Amino acid sequence: MGNANFWANADSLPKRGFRFLVQMQIGGDDLTFMAKSVDRPSYTVSSTPHKFFNHTFYYPGRVEWNTISLTLVDAMSPNGSELFMDYLSEIGYAVPFAQEADSPASGAIITDKSITKKRATDATGNIVIQEIDGDGKVAGSWTLKNPFVTEANFGQHSYDSEDLIEISVTLQYDWATYKV
Repeated sequence: MGNANFWANADSLPKRGFRFLVQMQIGGDDLTFMAKSVDRPSYTVSSTPHKFFNHTFYYPGRVEWNTISLTLVDAMSPNGSELFMDYLSEIGYAVPFAQEADSPASGAIITDKSITKKRATDATGNIVIQEIDGDGKVAGSWTLKNPFVTEANFGQHSYDSEDLIEISVTLQYDWATYKV
């Protein structure tokens, strides 16, 4: 499991929050260099109580993987805003359009596509969060299985700020694996 006297061992290195890469492709473009921050995967195990006389005993239930927040810097090229808007088309979302005015269904909103999990997960592929050591080598990596975007927030413009524009993304996934 490792040296119990971690802090006394000069060869031991803690993982550092700023040493990471997020391997992610949207629309065929590699967004690895745009990642500013990312949550590490987390899960929750539900529990079911069983009452017996004056006691309550708990039994573990299902594992549920929690969503991840990812913050990207919106670049000019590739244009992150454009890529995440195109992502909607790739997963099956179509902007509603009205039929012609002389049509019997005038004013009705028509779409010819629907969102599917296959399209949503194919559009992102597996997303990998790599932990980097002090020598620039991958020390461990989390792989999100079947991830898809559940929320994209394109930030804000402000005349009193020189900050970079960010895109905040929430990802849902079925499970994660960790590999050293």
